[in-house]
Amino acid sequence: PNGTTLLGTILSSDKTNISALTGDRVMHPLLISLANISMKTRAKMSSDSFLLTALLPVPKFIHKNKHMRGLLEDHLIHQCLDIILKLLKEAAHVSIMIPDPTGNNWHCYTRLVSYIADTLEAMMLSTIGGKTSPLTMAMFKQFGDPFHHEPRTKS
Repeated sequence: PNGTTLLGTILSSDKTNISALTGDRVMHPLLISLANISMKTRAKMSSDSFLLTALLPVPKFIHKNKHMRGLLEDHLIHQCLDIILKLLKEAAHVSIMIPDPTGNNWHCYTRLVSYIADTLEAMMLSTIGGKTSPLTMAMFKQFGDPFHHEPRTKS
């Protein structure tokens, strides 16, 4: 409808040491950007096109079972993401009013169009472990297969 637009959002995170004042702590900084910013501009550190949204924790659970510790860590990250992204999810469904630089108000629907992550973070976000693909149902022994494997759509 008139006065409505989509705001594509990009999230990014990468496990980072923040040891300066915190005593060798590790966190996942969660960054957000708009998809309509050109990649050339977004890639420049000085452009400030990514904003720090939150610092996601990297806990150390003391459970005896290593697999259980991994599950608990992944679950905590997902719980944190649900809390942090709650308003973004609501705006994706019901829209939010945002004025443009000329003073016109727009109903904006936010859609997550990309999540930039390395392989370990992609595995954590898709809640898979071991030597499996975060994008398909392929196991590591199937990575060289000459055909496409079924896509991973949920954990």
